[in-house]
Amino acid sequence: VKGADPACDCMDFGEVRYGTHKSDKPLVHKITNMNSTDMLCVDAEVIKSPPVTSPFPLVAEKHELVKTRDRCRVYKLVLEAGESVSVSYPFFYLTVVLKASKVKTDVGKSEGGIGISWEQNMAVADTEWHNPTIGITITNVGDSTYEQFIAEWR
Repeated sequence: VKGADPACDCMDFGEVRYGTHKSDKPLVHKITNMNSTDMLCVDAEVIKSPPVTSPFPLVAEKHELVKTRDRCRVYKLVLEAGESVSVSYPFFYLTVVLKASKVKTDVGKSEGGIGISWEQNMAVADTEWHNPTIGITITNVGDSTYEQFIAEWR
């Protein structure tokens, strides 16, 4: 917090943190990589609550709830090569890729409709904001494990 003494801390790869930012006490941080390996930090700030939120945490295959705070829930999605999951995200969310792979996304096909699909090579730290999404299937069509965080904003 601006005006406070610095705090020393350590983080591990894939760790999720959530801090409240207030306009009268902005959060200022300086990050130093203390070793020779690459370091990556993704920061996201929510200015206001989204117009739609979910009162209940997501319960879905291949998803693990890893963090809950008053304005945020974070899930970890893990798909081994060849695995798929069909899911709906009835909330606004941010995705951050932890382990890269090639991913196929199908929207609207799970209900037997004429949906759309596309493939993407997802890289570590790829970050994307999403609107609520109903009835998608995510398939890891790559050769390695795919992992991503899904941060639900409330």
